[in-house]
Amino acid sequence: MKNTNEQVFYEVAEMPESNRYWLRRQFWDAASGKQRSVTVSLELLFQGDWSLRIEERRSSVYWQLLTLNIDGEERVVFERFVRGKRGVKNDYISLGYLPRWVTKELDLVLEEMRRRKMDVGGRRFLKDVLHRIKRDRKEIKSKLTAVVEKTGIGGLFKIVSQTRGDERGSFREVVRFPEVELLTGYDFIGKQVNHSHSIYGTLRGLHVEPWAKLVTVISGLAACVFLDCRPNSKTFGKTQTIYLGFGKTPDGEEVKGGAIFVEQGIANSFIVLSDKLDYSYVVDDLWTPGTATYAVNPMDPKLEIPWTSWVAEEKIIRSDRDIASPGFDEFVKSLSK
Repeated sequence: MKNTNEQVFYEVAEMPESNRYWLRRQFWDAASGKQRSVTVSLELLFQGDWSLRIEERRSSVYWQLLTLNIDGEERVVFERFVRGKRGVKNDYISLGYLPRWVTKELDLVLEEMRRRKMDVGGRRFLKDVLHRIKRDRKEIKSKLTAVVEKTGIGGLFKIVSQTRGDERGSFREVVRFPEVELLTGYDFIGKQVNHSHSIYGTLRGLHVEPWAKLVTVISGLAACVFLDCRPNSKTFGKTQTIYLGFGKTPDGEEVKGGAIFVEQGIANSFIVLSDKLDYSYVVDDLWTPGTATYAVNPMDPKLEIPWTSWVAEEKIIRSDRDIASPGFDEFVKSLSK
């Protein structure tokens, strides 16, 4: 099955006598740069209420709509289940934090149900759910303190939250994970936290990895350079520079904290501009010895990244692996093998 901007194709299974419906679709999600295989199921329960379940098979995540009693108040939420190597984990999320691609899918399902003249009660129920999602999202957004800055690469975002301080130092919320989904539209579930410590002139990357990540600098200042390595992306081959951490850039701009969200398939790198740098990131998958990771040589002249404008060439420090990494053209050829 394929979908275009003009048409949406579903496989539909239904049991009209019991009011049970399944709508399945495979499609390329340009916002996250991945193929999705989604099933949306609706069922009329004995109590007269409808149940709603959304399953994304490729990421092994599914959402079940339910009503909970929270502090004496009944609230409609989604219970999210994530299947992993160590079983199934679940949590509860507000309707407003549902990933945007899921909301869009529900909109399309509702339109498909109208076209097929499927159960009016089910359509009315789904329309109400969508109304609640959009209302809650608007309310949550109005109260957010974090700000997201889009970049020239789709799927790459800078997130800036408030920093408070006094004579002792400072405190900041780097980011709230549910807000990552709301701000970026990406269904991000952190599974591993990594930390690297580097000295002045260290250049790490460009690394291409099979997971999304949320990056921040704990101390120090870095020039982070990203390269879009997703062949189906409109910005394939484009680079983007973002300063991250604390201090002044070579242009005199003051940088105070922040975080960067990086979707799967976007290569990341950084060069240390301060005496020391503590760089931390959360990824949405676990590293294992067989994990397929790649590297593109950041010194490839074709990329035109001005590393030596930040650090003198003789003071740049790199690993043997990064030095031996292929140029971008060679990397592209390897994708077709």
